[in-house]
Amino acid sequence: MGLLGKLKIKKEDKVKDSKPVSSVVKEDEKKVISKESESKTVTKKVTKKSNKNDAGKVLVRPFISEKAAIAETNGIYTFVVKDTATKIEIRNAVKQVYGVEPKKVRVMNMEGKAKRYGRNRGRRSDWKKAIATLPKGQSISIHEGV
Repeated sequence: MGLLGKLKIKKEDKVKDSKPVSSVVKEDEKKVISKESESKTVTKKVTKKSNKNDAGKVLVRPFISEKAAIAETNGIYTFVVKDTATKIEIRNAVKQVYGVEPKKVRVMNMEGKAKRYGRNRGRRSDWKKAIATLPKGQSISIHEGV
């Protein structure tokens, strides 16, 4: 038999040398079962600790407009936030950065405007806006560095 016969013989030899599949599976199942029983007895609750760096990533910048400036006199502050941020993350970020926990957080997705650059048409990026209402008598200074 030529070349093909030699390849078949080598494959058959390898199959004979290896362990039977059933014994390998049974050993692995025993290990898995023992690990499962250990995990049932010891359950640890893993919580993610938030850093001040996380808060800086959630709040991109304060949103400055005439309407937002008028609302600040009533304790309502507007921020541009990360697109994937949730209300709870925004609330925690405001608390970490400014030291005041908001009473209410409202979130809205803003659509980017279509713009022209000469004869080319373009589009600004979509973004997310958050409006945080603080309790009465509390305020934050978001215009310090501006």
